[in-house]
Amino acid sequence: MTSQIKRVPNVRGEGERLRQEILGAATRILEETGREDALSLRGVAREVGIAAPSVYRHFKSKADLVTTVLDVTYRALAVAMSEAGESATAVGADPWERVRAIVTAYRRFAIDKPRRYRLMFSLEYEPERRPSADTPLGTVLQAWTHAVDTYLAAIAPARRSEAEIVGIHLWTALHGQLVLWHTLPGHHTSSEDILTELEQSLLHRLLPGPAPQPSTPRLDAAHSQRGS
Repeated sequence: MTSQIKRVPNVRGEGERLRQEILGAATRILEETGREDALSLRGVAREVGIAAPSVYRHFKSKADLVTTVLDVTYRALAVAMSEAGESATAVGADPWERVRAIVTAYRRFAIDKPRRYRLMFSLEYEPERRPSADTPLGTVLQAWTHAVDTYLAAIAPARRSEAEIVGIHLWTALHGQLVLWHTLPGHHTSSEDILTELEQSLLHRLLPGPAPQPSTPRLDAAHSQRGS
C-alpha cells in the first residue's frame, strides 16, 4: 500500500495554498493520463498528503475539480495571448504585427507545454459525462474574437461583425497545424519554420491586409530624379 505523503498543515489564512496544491496534483494526474476516469479525489488527496474529505472543502465533486483545472489552464492561455498583444502594442507594433504576436504566443504555449495543451483539447471524459455548455473553453474563444476584432477595428471596421467566426476559423486551423506538426516524423518537427509559414498564409487568407501606405512627396521626388 502506498504510504500517504506527510504534509505540513496550513496555518490560519492559508486555505488558498491548499486549494492550489489540490489543483496542482489534479493537473499533474490529468496531464499524465489524459483521462478523467484516471482521476479520483482520494488519489489527489493522497498525493497532496491530506485526508480525502479535505478536498470537498474546496471542490464539491470530481467534475468540479476537473472543470476548475481546465478553467485555470484556458485562462492561462488567454492571458498569454492578451499579454502578447499588449506588449506588441506597447513597443509600437502595427495591427498586423500585433495579431502575429498573439498567434506566436499561442504557438509557444502549445509547444512549450505539450502535455497541458493536449489536456486542454484532448481530455477523455468519463462515458456518463460530457463537457457542459458553459465549458471554460469559451475563455480562449473570447481571446481569439478579441484579437480579430481589434485588428478589424483598425483595418476594416465594416467587417467587425465577422470577428467571432474569423477567430474560430483561425483558431481551428492553427490547432490543426499544431496537432499535425506534433505527429509528423522527427525531422519535420526539428524546426518551427513550417508553422510560421503556415501561420502567415492563414493570416493573409483570413484577414484583410493593411491598406498600402501612400508614399511621401520626398520619396516621390527621389524616385523621379533617379528615373530622369
